[in-house]
Amino acid sequence: MPAPRNSAQIIKLPSAAAAKRLEAVKRVRAAVEKKMTYLMDGLSINVADALFEEMQDLVEQDALRCHFNIMRALKTGSRRLREQFTTLTDISWVDLNHCRDVQSVPDAPADVTALLKGYSDRNLNHYKILLEELRLRFSNLAKRDISFHPLLPGNFYLCFWHATEELDVTFQERMLLMPLFNRFVMDRFGQVMGIANQTLVELEVPAILPED
Repeated sequence: MPAPRNSAQIIKLPSAAAAKRLEAVKRVRAAVEKKMTYLMDGLSINVADALFEEMQDLVEQDALRCHFNIMRALKTGSRRLREQFTTLTDISWVDLNHCRDVQSVPDAPADVTALLKGYSDRNLNHYKILLEELRLRFSNLAKRDISFHPLLPGNFYLCFWHATEELDVTFQERMLLMPLFNRFVMDRFGQVMGIANQTLVELEVPAILPED
């Protein structure tokens, strides 16, 4: 007869709910990341021309300097920017997998917050129904009623803002990148949420709050 295993030898298997949650988070995150990569590529392609449109209030000399500095920084630091952006957005997926209802990255400085909130609020109002459906599906996964989830627009604006710290640019030049991120990425954010929602549907995660 084999000797009984002690508690240190017993491997605690994940519950069915935890396993389902992990698989769903992985699948949805992968779908979101694929679409975000496509949108971020579009930002990279269009940034050179679009930058001048955001500099109409600057005198010509300042506009040329900012344009040169930003393009140089993107040429040398674009990879770091993208990697940091992905790293920051990944934190919220980890939090969801651990059922944490928290904002995953720090707030932006006070003088940036109003800009980011304005952008975020437009997305929140435009996609109100889809965002609520996603919140309910994520709540069902987490087995608790959550208010924060990885696909809140404000989360992506914050992550991009903090990711621009990787670039060798001034505060003003970082600010000039935000309307471009809004234009080429977040104006198409409905596509990202639609793909995420469809993936959750395919995984049979209902848009209902979990039972107590």
